[in-house]
Amino acid sequence: MTTPAIFNFDSLLNYASTIPGKRVAVIAPGNAETFASIVQAQQILHASFILVGDCEVIQHNMSTPGGDPTKTEVVHRPDPKSALRTAIDLVRDEKADILMKGSVDTGTMMKAVLEEGSGLRTGRLLSDIFVLEYPPREESKFIMITDGGMTLAPDLKNKVELIRNAVEVAHALGNPMPKVAVLSATEFVVPNLQSTLDAAALSKMNERGQITGCVVDGPFALDNAISNDAAAEKRLKSGVAGKAEILVAANIESANSLAKSTTYFAGLRLAHVIVGAKVPVLIPSRADKADAKLLSIALGMIMSKQTDEET
Repeated sequence: MTTPAIFNFDSLLNYASTIPGKRVAVIAPGNAETFASIVQAQQILHASFILVGDCEVIQHNMSTPGGDPTKTEVVHRPDPKSALRTAIDLVRDEKADILMKGSVDTGTMMKAVLEEGSGLRTGRLLSDIFVLEYPPREESKFIMITDGGMTLAPDLKNKVELIRNAVEVAHALGNPMPKVAVLSATEFVVPNLQSTLDAAALSKMNERGQITGCVVDGPFALDNAISNDAAAEKRLKSGVAGKAEILVAANIESANSLAKSTTYFAGLRLAHVIVGAKVPVLIPSRADKADAKLLSIALGMIMSKQTDEET
């Protein structure tokens, strides 16, 4: 089934609300923003939740108006490590379709997901795709940033996988040929700056059909990747320059800082999802607001539907 074009967060929520039967296992939910996003997801997206954590905390927070007890299952695991193991087991046994972080530490969670016996590994590289809505764009407002959550210092082979994972998300959002910009500090190939060499190689690999389903170019500095004016000023002849829809950063520091700056400096809405595992994995920051967590749940539902259709 062809996914309709989803180019902003309102249409993302609308589309996710049409996807039936998705179950989200939440590990140790604990703060008000997480519970608010769960209630909103029950109301808007019709999602069901398995909340694995401290029963008293969960029941207290889910007793607020709007929560749907028919779409809520509580599994009492007050110890966060026990909650983590139980939630992973639920996903492995196909009792949940999406795994979501609550108050557990991201590093501890992902280490458990990546363990050999977790049942969630697929042999692929796991990467976090951050999605923001960029208001100046007239048509597709989505820009994706990768990888600010998983891959510390990606080499060329890793960057091929990062592109593959981000393109999978773009395809699930109805974008059949996303424009991928490989970022560095400059648009020139500099022999002693590895990120520029990687970018040039990835562009050539795409040109020769080794990376498919997208258009890849680089290196680009951020300005000439997303700004038509900047690209024109520098006379860049590229179908990606100024129009990038996926930004592949040089390393986790630059990706993470770039992604968070869009929220804290620019106040843009966000969602993100880890792909490459058996199911979508959501690692919202404990500091994220309910809206960001709701949007991430919606994105996870869409990626889960995409996985269902591919299997």
